[in-house]
Amino acid sequence: MATPETLVKYASINTAMEIINSGTLRWSSPELFNEPWAVRFNPELSFDHHTVSKAMLRAATAMIFTRDLPAGNLDHPLYKAIRRWRGEDRFHDENEAYEALSELLAPTPETLRGKLEKMICQWQALVETARVICFSENHRELRCWEKYADNYRGVALRFARRNAFANPEPVDYTTTRPNLTTVKEQVDDLVGIRAAEKPASFTSRFLMKPRSDAQEKEWRCIRIMNEEDLDCGEDIEDWYMDEPFHPQDLEAVYLGFRMSEYDRETFSQLIRSAYPSVTIYQSRPQEDQYELDFQKIS
Repeated sequence: MATPETLVKYASINTAMEIINSGTLRWSSPELFNEPWAVRFNPELSFDHHTVSKAMLRAATAMIFTRDLPAGNLDHPLYKAIRRWRGEDRFHDENEAYEALSELLAPTPETLRGKLEKMICQWQALVETARVICFSENHRELRCWEKYADNYRGVALRFARRNAFANPEPVDYTTTRPNLTTVKEQVDDLVGIRAAEKPASFTSRFLMKPRSDAQEKEWRCIRIMNEEDLDCGEDIEDWYMDEPFHPQDLEAVYLGFRMSEYDRETFSQLIRSAYPSVTIYQSRPQEDQYELDFQKIS
């Protein structure tokens, strides 16, 4: 996917006025996003360590007797043991193997509980210190005008993709809901088939949305901050920062076609005064298509 040369921020007229007056854009923790399908700060796992432990015992037992052993990590202790037991015909049947593994791996549930608790703590630290800003790749998306720009009463601000916005990442629109982890992932890790995802890659959860939102064509810039650089406390509502943008990064503004005459004139005057090099466009609905036209007015 080609990275767009510019990024567009849709906003209500009030938010747009704040952006222009302050010369800042808000970067927020993902916890502040209004996304009901996202992984929350306090993730609710649909399983516990006992569930994973039992599933692991069943999987390991099945691996001993399956015709074709799944590919795995040859250096993983349990995977190595399973390969050896298969070669030795160590167990007569699955019941015998399950009982032996249950005794051999008895400490696993408590170890796993600590592992899951640590994972949740690492996720919470990431959510608390991550700051994300959201854009669309163009100014023509009707869904964005409706959802983020007060149903065409607001504004679309076009920024150059440089400085703080130089490395945006595309949102992945999928039918698979994001989870912090799954039973299968933990089982595969325990039996040596595939290592569980490392915390460093947890930021991928910040880039997942349902396929029904694909029209938004969203891109996100993510910054992981040091705690000492964040001016906020434990109140989740304060997990954001308003960061200045370079004046030359703002290239154009697009006015919604349902914006009031007062707001149009007030905002246009503000742009001309604060950012005289910025081009102003007025949107117009096409007569025979669900599309917008834009006319340069300044």
